[in-house]
Amino acid sequence: MNWPLTPLQTAWCAFALAAGYGVRAVSGFGAGVVATPLLTFVLPMSVTVPLITVIGGVASLRQVLRDWREAEWRRLAILVPGSLAGIATGLYVFKTVDQALLARALGAYILLYAAYSLLGEKLLRGSLDMPRWLVHPVAALGGFVATIFGGLAGAIYATYLDALRLSKGAFRVTMSAMLLLLALLRSVGYIAAGVFRLDDFALIAAALVPVAIGTIVGDRLHDRLDPRAFRRVIGVLLVASGGGLLLVR
Repeated sequence: MNWPLTPLQTAWCAFALAAGYGVRAVSGFGAGVVATPLLTFVLPMSVTVPLITVIGGVASLRQVLRDWREAEWRRLAILVPGSLAGIATGLYVFKTVDQALLARALGAYILLYAAYSLLGEKLLRGSLDMPRWLVHPVAALGGFVATIFGGLAGAIYATYLDALRLSKGAFRVTMSAMLLLLALLRSVGYIAAGVFRLDDFALIAAALVPVAIGTIVGDRLHDRLDPRAFRRVIGVLLVASGGGLLLVR
């Protein structure tokens, strides 16, 4: 089996993955938001989607096994029914959805929440609670978007978890547990749909090296952040991801 990338393309993909998973190690999400747009400069979406899905599952498993006691499992369970519905819908429309339009709409949503995450408490002198009925539509949207793009849904789930005001550790491991479940379910769907190819597994195996490097660096930065700085990191990630998605054509 021949390696499908040139040396320059390989270096670019390694940079994209290290950057994405460094961000994820700090915040608990953001790998897809950072890595997916960079990877699509050299890889088609049909390759990027399964690559990000499987690598995301591996990275999530590591964090969940290490810190599972801190996870808010009851909060996570609330997200499961909506996420399953979103995944099923996403698999059905995987090859026909207008991804550029969906990405721009998602970017607008993320930017709106980012404005609240960064400024809302100061302007409103308090925090807003997400209505209970809104949890399931948010989870369905997250599952749908994750299936279409192989990622980019972390920011959606972050809007729910961030509104709960969890501690840094609880936020990160709960997010990782959610993303692990999504990755497992989507991988089964991609295999059933024939999306995975033999060359994709070679890319996945090679990607573990830059992912590990980025994760180690991110872990060290995460341990040095105070809670207020951590919230700012989340807000900045939301702004960056929303702005980037608005530029999709």
